[in-house]
Amino acid sequence: MITALIVDDEPLARQELRRTLAPASDIEILGECGNAIEALTRIHTDKPDVVFLDIQMPQITGFEMLGMLDPATMPHIVFLTAYDEYAVRAFEKNAFDYLLKPVTADRLELTLERLRTSLYRHDFSVLPETNHLRQIPCFSQHSIIFQKVEEVEFVEARTTGIYVSDLEGNERPTALRLNVLQQRTPLLRCHRQYLVNVDLVQKLHYLESGLAEFITRRGRAIPISRRLLPEIKERLGII
Repeated sequence: MITALIVDDEPLARQELRRTLAPASDIEILGECGNAIEALTRIHTDKPDVVFLDIQMPQITGFEMLGMLDPATMPHIVFLTAYDEYAVRAFEKNAFDYLLKPVTADRLELTLERLRTSLYRHDFSVLPETNHLRQIPCFSQHSIIFQKVEEVEFVEARTTGIYVSDLEGNERPTALRLNVLQQRTPLLRCHRQYLVNVDLVQKLHYLESGLAEFITRRGRAIPISRRLLPEIKERLGII
């Protein structure tokens, strides 16, 4: 269960966020605070996993409040604001995420998926130490899905984590790093950010820039880095 605290000086905004969070059964809202002073006390006593924190509040802003927290015990901070010009500063303050009001259910779910990935520290050391990992543990909303490697189309590294895409176009985050998947599965490293299942590749397409890309059977274009292209061609028997 992920524990959360909502901090916003607007009661209607707190109510709306609580309503949007309601479908997530693994999120427990510990309480709501209308100002930073009250929030500092609640964070100290309740120790929530995540704080949804409004930036523009009277007396003490969300940014100022963040500077009053102990970095060693700081919860994940998700900033809330109606103004996107604060985004850069929010991430400079090491915010976990940044949500624009009004917060949509789809955008909030992306944040929650990242939180689950970050907070659910599952021990994958029990997985066999072999290059033949047959399933990749991926996070779903309320469970872990074991995705068969042969049904993985590609894996992509993003700023928000590592995502596994399957034959149906579904994508789910995983806690396994890209280099671990490269070492322990047959997936081919074709780019700094991508692994691809060559069994599901339809063609290798050359671009006018001199680069190349894989086109999967589902029609998805996967970039190939210039550095890795010669090695990939040799491995696939392309002269």
